[in-house]
Amino acid sequence: MAGESQKQFQPSTAHSPHAAVPTFSIADSSRPCEVLSKYLTFQSLDQHEWWHHGAPVINKMLSDANYDIHHQFQYLCLFGLHIVPLLGPFPTPRSGLYECFLGLFGSLELSKNFTASESTVRICFEPISHAAGTSSDPANRLIINEALSRLNGIEPQVDLRLYHQLIHELALTDQEEILLQNRGELMKQPSKTQTILGLDLKGGAVTAKLYIIPILKSLVTGQSIQHLMWNAIRKFDERGAFKDSLAIIEDFLQTAPESTSANFLSCDLVDPEKTRLKIYVHDFHVLFGRVSDIWTMGGRLTDKETMTGLEMIRELWTALGIHEGVRAPVERASRPGDGPDILPLLFNYEAAPFQKVPKQKIYFPLVGINDMAIARVLSEFFAKYGMPEHADSYARNLASYWYVLRSQETIYMFYVIY
Repeated sequence: MAGESQKQFQPSTAHSPHAAVPTFSIADSSRPCEVLSKYLTFQSLDQHEWWHHGAPVINKMLSDANYDIHHQFQYLCLFGLHIVPLLGPFPTPRSGLYECFLGLFGSLELSKNFTASESTVRICFEPISHAAGTSSDPANRLIINEALSRLNGIEPQVDLRLYHQLIHELALTDQEEILLQNRGELMKQPSKTQTILGLDLKGGAVTAKLYIIPILKSLVTGQSIQHLMWNAIRKFDERGAFKDSLAIIEDFLQTAPESTSANFLSCDLVDPEKTRLKIYVHDFHVLFGRVSDIWTMGGRLTDKETMTGLEMIRELWTALGIHEGVRAPVERASRPGDGPDILPLLFNYEAAPFQKVPKQKIYFPLVGINDMAIARVLSEFFAKYGMPEHADSYARNLASYWYVLRSQETIYMFYVIY
């Protein structure tokens, strides 16, 4: 997904590690992405397209977030040398291409995380092999190990132990993939995405997150996604570090309406004893009553912070004009031109080691809402809640990404996260 596809904002008192830097005009040949374009070569037209479509946007996002020039070069090299080769075919109208869970811009999603004092650029992507979707690699399973080995090679602090513990429990094995093929069920699935990587670019380092979507595993085993996730977590969590938070989440989901269900999880690729787990929950009833119920976990969370957050969510919900109603089950990734009745509600519950109560986030579904209208709402919100720098720059930066992408209509924001 190109541009600022997700706008995450969480009030914080953290200090920015990024020094003020000069800005670049779109046509400035001294921009890092333009300099690197002179010397980077790519093995295929797909890789060439990924670089020339993605790098200018990433460069602009880094510059707007006040990353110094050295970090801009560093992270653009990361993108060009180590991410581009993993993105697979560039999205075109060609038939038969593997369709990624991320949606609009193929296997790539760019976003920013806003706090009171800074913004951090994030790159999310599904590593995709050129054989993905074919009989050689029908569920795109062949490249994830290469992707993580490459990432670990350049960022040794990326810890792969949790990946190895979770992947067998939540993703297809060779035998399970063959079984689904023989049943004729695999090719019927609208998305076969099982793993996504998220990279936070901050302070010259890269923090990696792994997302695992166990839909296919659930299909082949006949076990619910929630059961698979809880079973996988308990197997690696021998210390019981997550049991209190998970017990609250599990209790809520057992009493929630059928429209509410857990559908994937993520973890930080760090020492397993320090990782955070996030359980992602969706609800097809896009109604503020459901927002209130999921945010408070059915009334289990009623502390001041939770209730203040709910009032801020109500304020944004109204100002953004979220289209309420019941959504049909998602049968494909979001696409340009989709109306406002495509995406469900999405939340996550974060469990940290030995944390008694999970933390929650909501993803506001924005498909079908004018991007500049969204920008005006968020700018006003930033100004009201002590983020004047973001309030002043948000709409301007958003409009500048249109220019970078040469799009006259929209850069397709799918969710805003609170």
